[in-house]
Amino acid sequence: MKNLFHIKVIHWLIPLFFLTANLQIISGQKDAVKVSPIPEDINKTFQTSCYGCHGPNGKLLPMTKLNFSKWTEYDAVKGAEKAANICTELAEEAMPPKSKRKSNPELIPTKEQILQICKWAASLKPKE
Repeated sequence: MKNLFHIKVIHWLIPLFFLTANLQIISGQKDAVKVSPIPEDINKTFQTSCYGCHGPNGKLLPMTKLNFSKWTEYDAVKGAEKAANICTELAEEAMPPKSKRKSNPELIPTKEQILQICKWAASLKPKE
């Protein structure tokens, strides 16, 4: 009789354990720290210089690397990495691409705008 009781208890405890573990995983995902929204002044620069390829109506290949439409879906770490990459690409004049720079020089952010973006990107870096 005692063994039967233990089997019944175990029979109920196992599903309860998995349910509890799944709830912890789900709540952990829910509680993940999201990236901060892009400040309006920086977003204006992105709209002018980047959204043509990386915005809501962007092109497929550029959107796989950076999609501003999904910015709010990034967690803080991924957002910080994306922001750091944006800073690097702009500072090295890799973005906008040379072909766009030549035909549309108005897309090129100013040095002040790039500095502002890089300062913003640095502020997103998670504290260790």
